[in-house]
Amino acid sequence: MTGVPKHRFTFSATAALALTVWGSAVMAQSVCGGDVVFQCATDNADVREQITVCAQDQHYALTRHALSSGEMYYDTPLIADANTTWFRWAEDEQAQVEIGFWSIDLAEPVTLHVDLPWDDRNETVADTGDFNMWLQSPHWRASVDQTLCASDTIYAAPEGLWWAQSARGPIGTFFSQDDITPRVDTVGRARVTDGGTTPEGVPVYASSRPSAATPVWWMLQPGETIDILDRAGDFMAVAIPTNGLTGCFLRPEDLGKPYTGPCATGWVDRAHLQQIQ
Repeated sequence: MTGVPKHRFTFSATAALALTVWGSAVMAQSVCGGDVVFQCATDNADVREQITVCAQDQHYALTRHALSSGEMYYDTPLIADANTTWFRWAEDEQAQVEIGFWSIDLAEPVTLHVDLPWDDRNETVADTGDFNMWLQSPHWRASVDQTLCASDTIYAAPEGLWWAQSARGPIGTFFSQDDITPRVDTVGRARVTDGGTTPEGVPVYASSRPSAATPVWWMLQPGETIDILDRAGDFMAVAIPTNGLTGCFLRPEDLGKPYTGPCATGWVDRAHLQQIQ
């Protein structure tokens, strides 16, 4: 993709927003509260949509609506807890961002991907370079659905991401929404015994009391071994090495304290786990 200048617009919660899309001006609304951190228009010329991501009060919100009619794609905006959701940030000549959202209406996850030119010296988005943004189903799904943005419509103000994460642990992992406290009588190792009820594997939930609206950010496969940190009812809290980690290690002084990384954490139905240590 060729380098394009970054488009920046003036946003407010109520003001109209003009997006220039391939030479034609269209009007849309800034439709979520807080600071707009990312925005774009999709590259589908037949049904042009606007995707907007805002940060407010330790949450990220994602809305998607048709530019021509204002009709919302999601009846309920996608919400992500900034302190616990899947989040990845990597920077070199490009800054790469991933944020995990959960659709309450559809009971399925949606991941926002953003790829921006990065000025490493000034720690900011560069004015020119490759701009890419898209929505995608998680990598563990067999069928990946992508919604691509037109590169010349992408707005990015990633500095708004950080203040929402005031209680987050190490960047690059996802965390349980429930406190996890490893103890001598709860830590151990377990083997995944079957694939659960879905062909993708055994879900790792964000809560020990999951419902259809509980985010699922990872899937375990039969035969995998996993570290156990805590227990709550029928669920076990697990630690998952992500982002280049090869294992999850606990020091004796970590016992009895809430776990905050570096490994990702979530909850698995103990019916699918066989404790081996």
